[in-house]
Amino acid sequence: MNIEELLVVRDLKKHFLPKKKFLETSSAPIRAVDGISFILHKGETLGLVGESGCGKSTVARTLLRLIEPTSGQVSFCGTDLFALKETEMRNLRKEMQIIFQDPYSSVNPGRRIGHILQEPFEIHGFRNKRENAEKANQLLEQVGLAPDYFNRYPHELSGGQLQRVGIARAIALNPKLIVADEPVSALDVSIQAQVINLLLDLKDKLDISYLFISHDLGVVEYFCDRVAVMYLGKIVELADSEQIYNSPQHPYTIALLNAIPSLESGRSKQKVSLKGDIPNPANPPKGCAFHSRCPIKEKQCEEKIPALKEIAPGHHVACFLKH
Repeated sequence: MNIEELLVVRDLKKHFLPKKKFLETSSAPIRAVDGISFILHKGETLGLVGESGCGKSTVARTLLRLIEPTSGQVSFCGTDLFALKETEMRNLRKEMQIIFQDPYSSVNPGRRIGHILQEPFEIHGFRNKRENAEKANQLLEQVGLAPDYFNRYPHELSGGQLQRVGIARAIALNPKLIVADEPVSALDVSIQAQVINLLLDLKDKLDISYLFISHDLGVVEYFCDRVAVMYLGKIVELADSEQIYNSPQHPYTIALLNAIPSLESGRSKQKVSLKGDIPNPANPPKGCAFHSRCPIKEKQCEEKIPALKEIAPGHHVACFLKH
């Protein structure tokens, strides 16, 4: 079975240079994303998970060239995104959109919802104002909002309603890929399920692929087909959702899953817990970045960096003890 590759990421890196302190001659770069590779197939939802500060949101912004990469390659539908000029990238943006974490900061508070939803059409050269307004009303209907929201301002909407507006804006130009950067983390728990179900419904209706970024592994299990686990700028485990949740292999993945509150007694848990804080990405530990917190580390873990290797069909792990 030939599955179409929509997004191919190869050895992507994004390093930031911190501001120099007084009399400081040089400073180490912050390795926010430090060489990750993965493939997102057409029609698939890939979850990117990990603790805050592991580099997930930097991946999202770098993929879309909202910030420029340090190195690496990203191919979208066979096109090398990092080789495109600014005008060429602008034309391609209608095929790949983003949903931001905070719905309030992602919109102009001084514009009505109808105007916000017409912006994608105006930016990409659709000049018929009547048609643009009609399309904006159709978008409201698609995301479950009544027509009278068209003339409301953002402050008149709840967080869940405004995130629906963000979703409507993201699907306006019929994109093939949507990067959802923590799209429900700022919402009440009671609203999260509604928004997730809306995203699933739109995926089926519009044939959208998602890169879904989250620290909530409970949401990811429900929403994603495959899961990539990030730690300190690297992917440490990558597999389909069932493998990750039923047979996790990397000790970091196991520790994250142990932290999920659960009323299910049927799922057995391996006893691995995280110790200490995530290291400074400007000064990561030598060898495996996780060894300073790993309860099963060996001497080689402190000296060598483990590669992400396939240990079973479709299941990749970066751990010497699993290779």
